[in-house]
Amino acid sequence: MGTLVSLLLLGLMWGGVYLLMAQGLNLIYGVMRVVNLAHGDLIVMGGLIAFSLFHHAGLSPLLALAPVFALLFVLGLLIAAGVLERIEEEGPRGELRTLFATFGLSYLLANTSFLIWGGQFQSIPFLQGALVLGPLTLPEGLAAASAAAFALALLLHLFLERTLTGKTIRAVAQSPLGAAASGIAVRWVRVFTFALGTALAGAAGALVICLVPFQSASGPDLTVQSFTLVALGGLGNMLGAWLAAELLGLIEVFAQYTLGPDAATAAFYLLFILFLIVRPQGLLGQAGRV
Repeated sequence: MGTLVSLLLLGLMWGGVYLLMAQGLNLIYGVMRVVNLAHGDLIVMGGLIAFSLFHHAGLSPLLALAPVFALLFVLGLLIAAGVLERIEEEGPRGELRTLFATFGLSYLLANTSFLIWGGQFQSIPFLQGALVLGPLTLPEGLAAASAAAFALALLLHLFLERTLTGKTIRAVAQSPLGAAASGIAVRWVRVFTFALGTALAGAAGALVICLVPFQSASGPDLTVQSFTLVALGGLGNMLGAWLAAELLGLIEVFAQYTLGPDAATAAFYLLFILFLIVRPQGLLGQAGRV
């Protein structure tokens, strides 16, 4: 019984980390209808910045969250205002143009990371002990990263639900034309949303690098994993992304325990393929969205 409870808790904690990885991508798609193929590279860059802050300034990953968030937010502003908002999105090839732009951005970020940090794997030795709760033993690093991820997810939810800026973001996501007719500066909201999604990706990287080593070329795998979560939950649906993240965490932990590490990833992607066949709109998405 103790083993089952431990596996459940581990799966839920990993789900919190995966949720933070996917939230930025989900937020950007929900407002801008842009699939950011550079999302994983932004996660890697955030993690490697946290790595540098840890080794050169002595900042723990939790303390590094704030500067990483701020730096990636500024980078997101520059990308959105300087590149994405200058691309013509009207017409049948509009989404294809943004895909090409973010695809090129992925290579630019990956090579920039390679020039700064090299090609070797990097990690942060943070909270490597065990947290003992009666008969349960849980990794301290995972528990801290999961708690921080859930806290950021809650703050994002409160920001979107309770603040005026958050409500304008939701209005643009629901109807850009209606938001513009109401006097909302849609272009500013889109730029701000992309910057916020980029900052969330960086924050996710600062936490995940404590659990999984990163190198400059790790971005595409993280992009695929994040996009799979978003698509499984329903594109643009925050609650669906949370459910999908928890599902991934549980499947991965139980599959690793029973079948081995190689089978864990395969099990989740097989489930994803099954969903594409049976319910292509995702867990909570609307029909025709995916």
